[in-house]
Amino acid sequence: AKRIAGRWPEKKATQSSAWKIAYGVSSVGLALQPFVAFAAGAAVLSIGIAGADTPWQALLGSLVWLVPAVLAVGLVYAGIVLVLVRLCAVGLTEGTFPVHSRIGWQVWTTERLLDASRNFLFPIYSSLLTPVWLRMLGARVGKNVEASTVLLLPTMTRIDEGAFLADDTMVASYELHRGWLRIAPVRIGKRAFLGNSGMAGPGHKVAKRSLVAVLSVAPDKSKSGSSWLGSPPTRLRRAAETGDEE
Repeated sequence: AKRIAGRWPEKKATQSSAWKIAYGVSSVGLALQPFVAFAAGAAVLSIGIAGADTPWQALLGSLVWLVPAVLAVGLVYAGIVLVLVRLCAVGLTEGTFPVHSRIGWQVWTTERLLDASRNFLFPIYSSLLTPVWLRMLGARVGKNVEASTVLLLPTMTRIDEGAFLADDTMVASYELHRGWLRIAPVRIGKRAFLGNSGMAGPGHKVAKRSLVAVLSVAPDKSKSGSSWLGSPPTRLRRAAETGDEE
């Protein structure tokens, strides 16, 4: 309890009616985002069949233009996510802030955008495109990184060469306490492994060649090659094994 109290201001954060409205309006806007993308796809499809003289020609044209329309939906949705996440990163700094504040709203919006994108843009995730996508969002991602459906705060994330992030991992996500929100940089070291649904919270560092097990939390600090299990994390013994690096 003392450890938790030391991280947060003693007083409860104040609430603001204006920010409550802002969060509500933002929720509606984020919910409408897919409809904008689908409207772009419908426009492409409409252009493709505009010159059809008979229903059969319209049907054939719609089949031909279906793939471009689907691609248009994905590109428009990805473009919206990319632009909004980049805009939300402006002025984002490490620290503790009220949830009802500009930075609190920026962090919340970023995570909502990226959480939804894991469903609508699933082909980008769990593929060779994932590290490229994370770099475009603003994360620092090294070479040969493998990442699945990771949820992260890009501007606070650094993933070093050869690291592996499994399904539903959370990196640099915000912490909440009595109306306060805390964010801080997180670094995933070289060839480190973050297991399914594993978490690396604000200010945590996963050392190189370390392992954080499934449904486990990374410790604040760790030594190279260490393994961790649970929440709070408990260090596990791991026998060193040698093998051909190739």
